[in-house]
Amino acid sequence: MNNDSAENRMRDFFYSAMMLNSEVTYKTLKDLTDKKVIKSYRELIDIGILKRIADSEFDLNHDTEVKISKMLDSYNDIVKIAKRYSQIACANSIEVISCLDKAYPYNWKNLSGMPKVFYCRGRTSLIDSITLGGSVAVVGSRSPSKYAQYATDKICRELGDKGITIVSGMAYGIDRQAHISSVNTKGGTIAVLAGGVDNIYPPKNKDVYDLILSNGLIISEMPPGQQPLRQYFPSRNRLIAGLSDCTLIMEAGEVSGTLHTASFAASQGKEVFVLPNNIYYENALGGLKLLEDGGNVLLNSDSVIDSVARSVMYKRMNLGCPAELEYTDPGSDAFDHQMNIDVLRQLAKIKPEVLTDDNWKLIIKDALTLKPLCADDLCVITALPFYKVSKLLTELELNGTVCQDKGKYSLTFV
Repeated sequence: MNNDSAENRMRDFFYSAMMLNSEVTYKTLKDLTDKKVIKSYRELIDIGILKRIADSEFDLNHDTEVKISKMLDSYNDIVKIAKRYSQIACANSIEVISCLDKAYPYNWKNLSGMPKVFYCRGRTSLIDSITLGGSVAVVGSRSPSKYAQYATDKICRELGDKGITIVSGMAYGIDRQAHISSVNTKGGTIAVLAGGVDNIYPPKNKDVYDLILSNGLIISEMPPGQQPLRQYFPSRNRLIAGLSDCTLIMEAGEVSGTLHTASFAASQGKEVFVLPNNIYYENALGGLKLLEDGGNVLLNSDSVIDSVARSVMYKRMNLGCPAELEYTDPGSDAFDHQMNIDVLRQLAKIKPEVLTDDNWKLIIKDALTLKPLCADDLCVITALPFYKVSKLLTELELNGTVCQDKGKYSLTFV
């Protein structure tokens, strides 16, 4: 870790300590950035800036000045807490990721209320995987029926085998089953905790925690060492929904934290799927109410895959290509088609005339890794005329790369 990186990490720890141990809020930060007093939250570790704010040198809301002034009184204590976070993180291989870092989840970038800093243990590569591979939140009752548990196991394995990451909260019941069923699949699993990522909660789920730690990812907006307090759980649920492309409600009573996750997902504009259940089963009434209010019926994994595929395709088509590769000639020896599929997609949007038939075939094959598609679907994705897509599909079919079934094309192997 270079000095700049180490300094930024300490600023991130300071931010977490400040937010939990002072009256500074997101509204305070917004006032400071809107008035261009600071460019980012990382500058608030600088005591000189804090003193100038407290001394009313800037045209700020009175409330902002008061809160910063109060924070100055406990500045040294906040620094000590930040250093303690750093020590715990170092001892437990905990990484801190900021909204200013490239590693910050794409799914959170365009949502309001997502954390500026979060912490993680395990396979951080899963953060990138969910951008182009898709992710699904799976939540439900802590005391589920055997039916709901069986459906959770089956659907999570099917989605995971398709490369879709399962996101849940490591609670008893449905969450636990979702993690166990998906952790060793192609998509893997992410657990979002209400306390620090070094704090196993509930304690009896230590076996699941260890399983996820070995092959999945554990994240939290709470700093290392923080206990999972009751008021943190709804906040945790918003992160689960935000990290996912859609949400599955496997079983929920009328009063359930699971419904909070569904509400967050809906407010974020994401689809909510509900496993249908017995209308006389009290533990399912919350889910049935969601269906009555317009939720999608969860019959199998196919409709979920369709929903994720739409979200992933949108992200793939809207991601910018790296600046250093933007003008690389696709026909040159230096251009690696497999490694630079994102660049091909970007060129298809801004400079389609430079792409060769082989380039277009790579884009088509990449689209078919998500799910089987008909020629019309591929015309929309590629913006190519039907005759061109038909020609490319015929060539791919003749060389054994794709096969057709009931009008839809799929890869012969993935």
